[in-house]
Amino acid sequence: MAFLYLHNYIYLLQKKIFHLLMHKFTLTLFTVFSCLLLNGQILFEDEAAIRGITNHTGALPNGSGASFVDYDGDGWDDITLPSGDNVPLRFYKNIGGFFVAETLISPQITYRTRSVTWIDYDNDGDKDLFVASDTDGNRLFRHNSDGSFENVTEDVGLFEDNVFTYGISWGDVNNDGCLDLYMSNRIENSPITNYLFKNNCDGTFSDVTQSSGLTNEAALSFCSGFFDFNNDGLQDLYVANDKFKPNFLYKNIGNGIFTDVSSSSGTNVVMDAMCVTIEDFDSDGDMDIYLTNSASNVSESTVGNIFYRNNGDETFTDIASSSGTFLECLAWGSVFFDAENDRDLDLYVNCEYSNTPDGVIQSTFYENQSNNTFTEPNNIGFLNNVQRSYGSAIGDANNDGKQDVVVFNNFDTPPFLWMNKTTTLNNYLNIDLEGLVSNKEGIGSSIEISINNQKQYRHVMSGESYLGQSSLRESFGIGNATTIDYVKVKWLSGIEDVVYNVNANTTLKIIEGNTLYVNNSFLNIELNVYVNELSKTLNIASNSKMDNIEVFNIAGKKINNYQVDSMTFQINQNSLVKGIYLLKIDFKEGNTIVRKIVIQ
Repeated sequence: MAFLYLHNYIYLLQKKIFHLLMHKFTLTLFTVFSCLLLNGQILFEDEAAIRGITNHTGALPNGSGASFVDYDGDGWDDITLPSGDNVPLRFYKNIGGFFVAETLISPQITYRTRSVTWIDYDNDGDKDLFVASDTDGNRLFRHNSDGSFENVTEDVGLFEDNVFTYGISWGDVNNDGCLDLYMSNRIENSPITNYLFKNNCDGTFSDVTQSSGLTNEAALSFCSGFFDFNNDGLQDLYVANDKFKPNFLYKNIGNGIFTDVSSSSGTNVVMDAMCVTIEDFDSDGDMDIYLTNSASNVSESTVGNIFYRNNGDETFTDIASSSGTFLECLAWGSVFFDAENDRDLDLYVNCEYSNTPDGVIQSTFYENQSNNTFTEPNNIGFLNNVQRSYGSAIGDANNDGKQDVVVFNNFDTPPFLWMNKTTTLNNYLNIDLEGLVSNKEGIGSSIEISINNQKQYRHVMSGESYLGQSSLRESFGIGNATTIDYVKVKWLSGIEDVVYNVNANTTLKIIEGNTLYVNNSFLNIELNVYVNELSKTLNIASNSKMDNIEVFNIAGKKINNYQVDSMTFQINQNSLVKGIYLLKIDFKEGNTIVRKIVIQ
């Protein structure tokens, strides 16, 4: 009996130990699996063909760029590709994550083009098209109300003469709410220079290159980027020059006037500079610059890519080697984005070829380690990435919250569409801006988000990388957070919007001055704002009772505040000098509407 009791006891003990071990093993597996999902198993696959992008874009020296911008405003990022000789511009409309080729302009452009940018230059709410060419001159197509596109290049004060343009950048150099245009022209020993055209806010442009303080000499420029390198609220400009001239960094000192700080900032490198890629990779609030370069057998002076970290004191330090992102190949495009939504920006660099004995092309992905260093992970896809690649841009082709990459391939080869197949439980936040006092698309705005006092920053640009234009919808990876403490937008007008307690995995639309997007079409509120020239009053009338009216000037300063308890209100026009103002109107039922007004 004692033996049987002992045998049963041992059996039960073994069973208990077995269950404990299995439970621990299961917990360990679950923990490992969860960590893998949270950290993200990065994976990219080329799905250009199966998603409808099958046509090549011809063959041309130095390749071209790409645009990944939603050009029809339906919430899906479309793709536009420049053209080679006798090959038309390629417009691909995104329909639910798949692309359909369409013809938007007639007659079609079939000559060599370098870059395409979609912008709302006239602030009328739809995207216009600028096409840059180094053989047949540039074209600006206005998007008309009937959906057609009209060549208005010469009508608006630009010119169609060939000035050998590669890259186009848009920014608001004097914070007047209208987008200005910078042309990077690749030519030497010529009176043709790069050009800055000021938007006159009436649908026309004026050449202000001479009066703006920019260098007035030919410099073999590929591209440029407007950004605020010293956080003073003004758009500065960095220009990438190929071979013989140093790159330029122009500091905006106000009213659209620039001074050259290339030398004092430490960014006046002489190299075969191909691209200007700008983001805040280390989340310290200052924008950093990544520059691609040629391989050592053809490069000038400087070898390999350069990674300028912003020191926060108007100087930069090259950290390419120490960060692990030094790459020696004939590199062209590069893009920062958060591949696995883990709260830091990774880096993708595409090449034409490398300077290695076997000539292997080394388009490279660098994973941010959140300590100012990057690594090159293995087994992350990018299979058959062996084309001669040039421009690249990021967007979200299937609206799954993960950033995808489109890459321009040369020599009659279709582009890559690297779909982000990363397996992760990490969350994201998308932000879509609409300016009222600032330019319509919020270009030049700075966005800050905070989660448990950990900050991330983005800067909205149009024209970056190598002849590229990434989606104008900004994306943040937020890890396992389910709520963002706040989202702050600093507009070029000086107005700041702050939205608190934002849910994850959403697209947040912020209208300038509105704090949080309110879709007026659902409010059933009618609002009429007009100036009575006879009585010299600004009249405000609504079908809903108003509670409070605040008046801001273009710099974001509050001018007046009025307590209102009626459906009509008058403001003495003499209290407002000539200029642009923002009215923030609060209604009794709790809704808010913002209106932009112009006092002549």
